[in-house]
Amino acid sequence: MDDRTIARSIALGRIAFGLIMLFIPNVVLARTSEVRPGPLVWMARAFGIRDVVLGVGAVLELTEEEPKGQWVALGAAADTCDAIAAVAWRDELGPAGVASTLALGVPAAAGGWWSAISLRVRAARD
Repeated sequence: MDDRTIARSIALGRIAFGLIMLFIPNVVLARTSEVRPGPLVWMARAFGIRDVVLGVGAVLELTEEEPKGQWVALGAAADTCDAIAAVAWRDELGPAGVASTLALGVPAAAGGWWSAISLRVRAARD
């Protein structure tokens, strides 16, 4: 896959995940706890909004003839921070939460950084 395809796939996945967290957070949160207080649901929705905004920004950037990868890099930075936070506060998140966060965040961060750097290099050459 080329860098645009990787970046677009990650961005579309981010939008889908963000919409799930925004509109049906209890479906995701039910896997982690039987008790889901309002502030936890609100934070899940806020997390969803973040992912939708980052995903839409990346998709729009990728429609440009010469995308520079700025939105793609922002998404990769968010994924990297999510992975670091999952490891740093693993006791709060629990083993299942850490595993699921790393399973999503690490590949998305790696693919995002790869794509962002490739897009930036290509834009600088052209």
